[in-house]
Amino acid sequence: MSAFIVENKTINEIITFLYLDFKSEYYKDKLKEMGFDITTDEGREKLGKEMYFLNVMAVRYRYEERADEMIPPGYKYKLEPTNIYQALKSLRCWLYQCSEGNIPETSELYKLMEKISCQIAFDIVYKLKPFEDAEWR
Repeated sequence: MSAFIVENKTINEIITFLYLDFKSEYYKDKLKEMGFDITTDEGREKLGKEMYFLNVMAVRYRYEERADEMIPPGYKYKLEPTNIYQALKSLRCWLYQCSEGNIPETSELYKLMEKISCQIAFDIVYKLKPFEDAEWR
């Protein structure tokens, strides 16, 4: 498996979607409990920096001594509106790029973002006509 640092835009799409369009108050509260109040600029910036940090850790784990040359300079939050589909794709990309080493097993943020990605996917499927037409049995 290869790993790379996702673009700032990728992280910003995820955070902006969670802030503006994500309907689950449960998961927003979970983020807040972890210290990421996405209703504030500071909280969104903090979440973005932590997401960037996890991505850097994964690349360092994967490439060890060559990692530093692969890591672009820092992260900066910027409001980046997107649709639900791109938000899910960006989140799945970030999760994949952070899946090196023990991050999936040890990072509470990674685990929460995995659950959030499942909720977003369910939100998409739930609105589809074939799902609506399927029988409840």
